[in-house]
Amino acid sequence: MTATARATALSEKSAATRRSLIGAAAELFVERGYLDTSIRDVATRASVTTGAIYGHFRNKAELLAEAIGLRTTTDLEERFRPDGPGPAHVEFLKELSERFAERKGLRALILDGAAAARTDAETRARLREEQLAHLDDWIEGYERHREDLGIDPSVDVPDAVLYTWAAEVGLGILEALGIEPRSAHGWGDAAARFGRSLTLPAGAER
Repeated sequence: MTATARATALSEKSAATRRSLIGAAAELFVERGYLDTSIRDVATRASVTTGAIYGHFRNKAELLAEAIGLRTTTDLEERFRPDGPGPAHVEFLKELSERFAERKGLRALILDGAAAARTDAETRARLREEQLAHLDDWIEGYERHREDLGIDPSVDVPDAVLYTWAAEVGLGILEALGIEPRSAHGWGDAAARFGRSLTLPAGAER
């Protein structure tokens, strides 16, 4: 095996180990809660040493941020992209909202992280960075395609994106209290109505 091939193999092994650790951490954070899960717990679940975890992550806050980022990518971004012609964002929001149950674990992760962030500056900084990275990407996509999507020029896209994400994350708080949408159809319809409102000029929705 050449030096290049060995380096590639080591890099792939490292990436696979990192993904495995993130997956194990995400499972435990959802099952037990972020505050009640230790690095040792994650190591045990992943069948590695705690040293192996610290070889990839600085601390538990970074592991949580990576877990949220991975779940956001796999549960949301890889399945839906509002980039089609016409008011594609309406169907995007409708389908996304109808399948809210599939992202319950992701919302639980974010909720746990938010609770920890209230008293831990490191967790707050790392999660803020992680959330802003996704929000900025979504905003850029809507801005780039706003004409194709038929979004009215008066719409403040950053606030509209933040509003939709607040509904998603806020649902996680209600779920923790045992409150959920009455039906997938009703939740999706509400999202579609909001999506259609983005195509209206200011004041037309009143």
